[in-house]
Amino acid sequence: MKMATVNINNYVRVKLNEFGLSVMKSNREELQRMAPSLPDFTPPETDSEGYSKFQLWSLMETFGPVIHLGCEIPFDSEIQFTCDAVTEVAG
Repeated sequence: MKMATVNINNYVRVKLNEFGLSVMKSNREELQRMAPSLPDFTPPETDSEGYSKFQLWSLMETFGPVIHLGCEIPFDSEIQFTCDAVTEVAG
C-alpha cells in the first residue's frame, strides 16, 4: 500500500457534476444576499479532461455540508490529490 502525505492546502482535482455546480451556485447566491455587489456565479475552470482544481480545504468547506451516506455526490467519486511525497507502508 502506498501512502501520501497531503496538506489541506494542497490542490485536488475533481470532476464536478450538475449537482456540484448547483451547490456552488446556491452558495454564491447566499453570499450575494449579504453582499449584493458580488459578481454572479461563474463555474470553475475545467481542464481538457473535465477536472476542476480546488484546495482541499476549499473542497471540504464547499461540499462537506451536502456529502453524507447515501447522498447524491457533487463530483465523481475519485479525487486526484497533489502531493510532494509518496511512501511505501508495510502492510
